[in-house]
Amino acid sequence: MLQIGSARGVFATRYGIPQRLLGCILLQERCSSTGWHVSSHGRVKTRGGIVSYGTLTGAGYRAVSIGKKLCLVHRLVAAAFLDPPSDPSCWQVNHTDNDRANNHVTNLQYVSNAENQKHSHCTNPSRRKGGAKGRAVLWRPCGEEAWTRCDSQAEAARLLGVWRAAVSHCCRGVMRRSLANGVWYEFKSAPTLDLPRDEIWQPARYPGVSRPITNLMVSSLGRVSQTRRHFDDASWGTRMADGYHLVVREARGFLVHRLVAATFLGEPNSLDCQVNHKDRNRGNNHMENLEYVTPSESIRHALLQRTPKSRNRKPVQGRFLGDQKLWLEFESLKAAAAYTGLNPRTISRICRELDSGSSVPWQFRFSSKEQLPGEEWRPVVLEGAKRPGCGFTLVA
Repeated sequence: MLQIGSARGVFATRYGIPQRLLGCILLQERCSSTGWHVSSHGRVKTRGGIVSYGTLTGAGYRAVSIGKKLCLVHRLVAAAFLDPPSDPSCWQVNHTDNDRANNHVTNLQYVSNAENQKHSHCTNPSRRKGGAKGRAVLWRPCGEEAWTRCDSQAEAARLLGVWRAAVSHCCRGVMRRSLANGVWYEFKSAPTLDLPRDEIWQPARYPGVSRPITNLMVSSLGRVSQTRRHFDDASWGTRMADGYHLVVREARGFLVHRLVAATFLGEPNSLDCQVNHKDRNRGNNHMENLEYVTPSESIRHALLQRTPKSRNRKPVQGRFLGDQKLWLEFESLKAAAAYTGLNPRTISRICRELDSGSSVPWQFRFSSKEQLPGEEWRPVVLEGAKRPGCGFTLVA
């Protein structure tokens, strides 16, 4: 019988979910999610009417938090729209196109672990016998400057004795380093040899630092490199949780967009100046996308680019009890309250199914988001396929 502790490790590895969150995924009993819905196109709707595809995890799956429990969207779709597997061993949900973020019901199927592995070998060219190798990777012990190239992540993992998934996580910025045999290693994806023709490289400078940064070059497109000739180790830096890119040199972290600005735009007029992304994309560090602004100008730019308030309002439909005519459309809860004379909180509770509405002569519901062609919605049930021999239900 599989122990719960080992199951936690298996799912942490497979789905890229931190161990501290796995306790939310293992349930001792069946439970339903009142008010939550899932669609055949892989979208989820909260009981407040908010529609999304879920949040992307480090492993490429999409997940949502329901009642403080982390649930993988592909398992919610499978539980709602696919017939339960007749074979108890078929507890895994496979993406037929190998895209973990595509949770359309036609892209999902229940499979056994062996079938899942076979499908991975058939659809992933890098795993076929005689096929192309995996993605090249660069590695080095932490603290050293020179990088070493391996033709694939698997090769680097075998060479250093590192957990293979850790190599992948480091390359994607999910982890910064990995430990093997008492040594910490850094990893990053090896760049392609086709360099942009209009790319200009200069010794890196940083606002407020009088001298160039040692052993660091920066390009006009926002890439960084430690070499001065071939730039084969060039990268975009490490993407942080807030969307900015970072590179570490001289035991200090440097933000890439500030490196590009100081190198190609010059020093700011004041140290209080900030570097603004014109398109609001913190990952686009092209020099033409950057500009120096004062803190007040930065706030003003954010306000001008912000989504209008009208898009953040929750449209509401309402009709008088007993009236079978078309629902009245209101642009917001406030508008519905002004028309009916009811409290906006009461209308909101009725829309979220927290109040039966028996005390008021009106029916209310949130207006549906734009319906996708052929999309069907069903209530979410927090139950995935049970693995044989386990006394718990897997939500993820």
